[in-house]
Amino acid sequence: MPFALSTADHAAYARDGVLCLRGLITPDLLGVLARGIDECLAQPGPKGRNFNADGSSGRFAGDVFMWTFNDHVRTFVRECPLGEIAAALMNSRRAMLMLDQMFVKEPHTPAKSPWHQDQTYMYADGEQLCSFWVAVDPVTRQSGAVEWVKASHASGVLYKATGFDPNITYETDEYADLPDIESQREDYDIVSFETRPGDVIVNHLRTVHAAPGNHTAGRRRAIAFRYAGDDARYVVRKKGSRPIRDPGLKPGDPLACGIFPVVHPRAEMMVPM
Repeated sequence: MPFALSTADHAAYARDGVLCLRGLITPDLLGVLARGIDECLAQPGPKGRNFNADGSSGRFAGDVFMWTFNDHVRTFVRECPLGEIAAALMNSRRAMLMLDQMFVKEPHTPAKSPWHQDQTYMYADGEQLCSFWVAVDPVTRQSGAVEWVKASHASGVLYKATGFDPNITYETDEYADLPDIESQREDYDIVSFETRPGDVIVNHLRTVHAAPGNHTAGRRRAIAFRYAGDDARYVVRKKGSRPIRDPGLKPGDPLACGIFPVVHPRAEMMVPM
């Protein structure tokens, strides 16, 4: 049966900029995604990386645009309900997949994900931008559950991007400096969700968040799926992440194209060459 968002879900997402949807993904689809993650870990794409390449213990692995080269991830994107739910939460007629992004913290990986917001890493600006965090393993605070600053999206402020890899710095556009949230936690309304496989967390791309390391003997495999709506416009930031290939767009263009496919209403996704 299609997943139905409640009035309370819509209100919580608009108010807090983050929402946990329990039991959204079926076990069969989670199995497909898990196989895709493991294949991408074994054979990374051209932008695959280890975020803790500085020699710290464990492995914090990342990859992007996996739907373009991995059949299992592409199947998940085609068959999952995330595009439909994204369009509903964004009040958009359409939803485009802007990016899939893997974050895997293997057992005993203390590497943290720093406080940041997603939008200043992404390829679009607008109000209709959201992300779904999908984990295929149980996630607890000890294994790296993401923390979110509730309502941090509401001001519209864009913050300078923060490098996950200590060897990488970003020369960003004239964005604001991110507050020192960690040393002033009592000043913020911070929420975290422990999740079971099938649960999904959706956030506005301006919602500020971070994650601790994985201090357990279990894995924390997750992918964030970033979606854009009708008002999203392509942007090229001074320095930072770039799509896996040139989308053929000019700054200010609507986002829909081969590398940013429309996934709601459902359409056949072409594999970019």
